[in-house]
Amino acid sequence: MSDKIDFIVEWVDGNDPEWQKTRNEYLGIKISEDNAGLHRYRDWDLMRYWFRGVEKFAPWVNKVYFVTCGQKPEWLNANCEKLVLIDHKDYMPQEALPTFNSCAIEMSLHKIPGLSDHFVVFNDDFFPTAPMKPEDFFKNGIPCDFAALDILTPGNDFEYMRMNNMLVINKHFDMRRVLSENKSKWYSLKDPKSLYRTLKLLKPWTSFSAIRDYHVPLAFTKHDFEVVWKEVPELLSATQMHKFRSREDVTVWLVRYWRLLEGRFNVKSQQCFGYTAINSDDVSGICNIISSQKKKVTCVNDEYRGTDFGNTQKKIAAAFEKILPEKSSFEV
Repeated sequence: MSDKIDFIVEWVDGNDPEWQKTRNEYLGIKISEDNAGLHRYRDWDLMRYWFRGVEKFAPWVNKVYFVTCGQKPEWLNANCEKLVLIDHKDYMPQEALPTFNSCAIEMSLHKIPGLSDHFVVFNDDFFPTAPMKPEDFFKNGIPCDFAALDILTPGNDFEYMRMNNMLVINKHFDMRRVLSENKSKWYSLKDPKSLYRTLKLLKPWTSFSAIRDYHVPLAFTKHDFEVVWKEVPELLSATQMHKFRSREDVTVWLVRYWRLLEGRFNVKSQQCFGYTAINSDDVSGICNIISSQKKKVTCVNDEYRGTDFGNTQKKIAAAFEKILPEKSSFEV
């Protein structure tokens, strides 16, 4: 495709004492550890490998928008031609700042100055680990995605946000009609696992319980966001004003769901993306997944509950160093 594609990645240095001081000033009433614990902002000092991966495996990307609260790693080359540093204040309402809420930060990414109409949103734990193509994210200017039914599984505060998303969706969409009008996309053999899940959940429900999510980079157009902002502006604005994640929030997945239900996507398989979670000091399996380069993007999610953070971090960094040993133009 000829349209420019930008990457957006959000990052915070949760180890920064000044940032921690500001965060503590705004904690106020007791907020759950699930929503505001420091582990949600922990920096594993791996972002240089994200940038190396982008340069090596996605040289076609137009610009990289690095979204922070004004922080910048010491090694980051601010003069890199492809890099655009974005402060939350550049696109969020002043009254919403400072913010420590990822839902709020993502709610109006389409308003980032200079952003292309087509962009891919990465979390800072989504690492490019093998060559990617523009067609992994867009075909003929339309986002590539997958559609499958799911069920809510209450177990943490985040499930409240998923439920909030679905309350909005069920007010605006009829499940049976959506699935009937877009059969080729909801019942596609390109993603057998998603198809199986949808077929298993089809009969018990007459409305959406949930829509399946994977922890992967998401392709969007500005139009995707504009549609939802037009329909439920008060809800999105309320989320944007919450300093920390809240049970009353909706998430950026709501924008994705809306697009899926309107049929504005090309079906793709998620097999090129992989998910791992750091939950102990034994990261040998994660390191093997990274070094094998079987996935185009590998998520290294932070669920760490070990006792030797320093050595665990070094092991993961060493795995990335094996496949991305050379500095990128994003580094000084």
